[in-house]
Amino acid sequence: MKKFYLFAAAAVLLAACVKTQTLDEVTPIGADETAVSFDVYTPRATKAGKPQEITTPILKAGPGFGVFAYYTDNGKYDQYVKPNFMYNQQVKWNAGKWVYEPVKYWPNETGDAAKSDDIDYVTFFAYAPYVHSDPATGAIRIPEDPAAQHNLNETKEQQKNITGMINNNTMGDPKIKYVVDWDPATSVDLLWGVQSAGDGMGLPFLNQSKPKTTDSTVFNLKHALAKLNVQIDAHFDQTHDIAQNPADDSTRIYVRSITFEGFAVKGALNLNNTTKDTPLWMDYAGIDNLVAEPVTIFDGRKDGKEGQKDGEDAREKVIGLNPVIIQSVPYYDKTHLTKGVTNSMVNLFKPISDNGSEDPIFVIPNGEPVSITIVYDVETRDKSLAGYLSDGVTHGSTIENTITWKNNGSLKMEAGKAYRITLHLGMTTVKVNASVNAWAAEDPEWVDLPLNS
Repeated sequence: MKKFYLFAAAAVLLAACVKTQTLDEVTPIGADETAVSFDVYTPRATKAGKPQEITTPILKAGPGFGVFAYYTDNGKYDQYVKPNFMYNQQVKWNAGKWVYEPVKYWPNETGDAAKSDDIDYVTFFAYAPYVHSDPATGAIRIPEDPAAQHNLNETKEQQKNITGMINNNTMGDPKIKYVVDWDPATSVDLLWGVQSAGDGMGLPFLNQSKPKTTDSTVFNLKHALAKLNVQIDAHFDQTHDIAQNPADDSTRIYVRSITFEGFAVKGALNLNNTTKDTPLWMDYAGIDNLVAEPVTIFDGRKDGKEGQKDGEDAREKVIGLNPVIIQSVPYYDKTHLTKGVTNSMVNLFKPISDNGSEDPIFVIPNGEPVSITIVYDVETRDKSLAGYLSDGVTHGSTIENTITWKNNGSLKMEAGKAYRITLHLGMTTVKVNASVNAWAAEDPEWVDLPLNS
């Protein structure tokens, strides 16, 4: 069985190259002036990650990560403060270091240049990958400046997943809206930043005061999603066996729809998690607790058969299902005849390539038991029969099977874990195997970067 590993990405250094800008109302100009900076903690990956997974190289080559920061003077962070210090600040890798602009400096009301003896506090939140948003609305959009787009195709892919965030006038916690993408080629990982050590380990950087010039703040980016790979093959209860190449066989098994329960397909990630190392997912509006509803993926056929009982047929469309397991063309179209489900294991979702690799998608875990309902047809061509198959042209018999698998509660998805589910379809039964693998962190690798002094 193929294992999945943790390709943990960690956030990064917000380093200042030159001190050209200050916050006049917050930071007195003086000898104690210190730019806001972060260091890097990167768990080492044991092998190259999938294109859609967030790794340190992907962060460096791509758009980097985003930061929200709240200045609260000598008061503590609460739900009545706005992101007045940094709003979705992009931090990107350039010329061997992490940079951002405009450079921000730590509030400094203590020391030789102090205006008072009060301690100033700044609260930081981070997420990755960075996406460009409209500050006034929080809507995700492609930057108008071509130089800021970095990689246009990458930006468009992220927009399919990260769909919105708070605006710069919103009080309270920053939230990132996310929608599950059923296409493994464009499904994007989502991470959020927590402290990597100390009493606040696993929690956000709340109420931080100006550090010593020899200190740095470490963002540890963690996976907010679960990784799901579903594979499918056919077991015929020892009554019939489709060959590896069933082009001349009379029987096919086609998936009509599959319904999942036990994870959410849209939600808002609150970056101010209250449980250590556990993402705080809310409903898509970012107001209430996340409540997941069953989600059904159809095969896309418009024959009026699927969903006849509940009126779902008008909304059928293909959303990432592997083309080889659905009846995308009629039987008589010999040029493009699809195999359907055979005794060869294939991905349920559309694979990125044809090399047989397991290509996952990312879903929102909600701690509920996972269950699966699959609808599939066993179709046999038979010229002697008066009835037609679902293509409406070929004579034969069609048997529709609807099978629901409910586990005993032992399979509940958690963030940062990879799940491999295998479905074995039969003439009357479906067998399910499931395995769980953590994206396991390897030995930590410390990256020494210059500090601001």
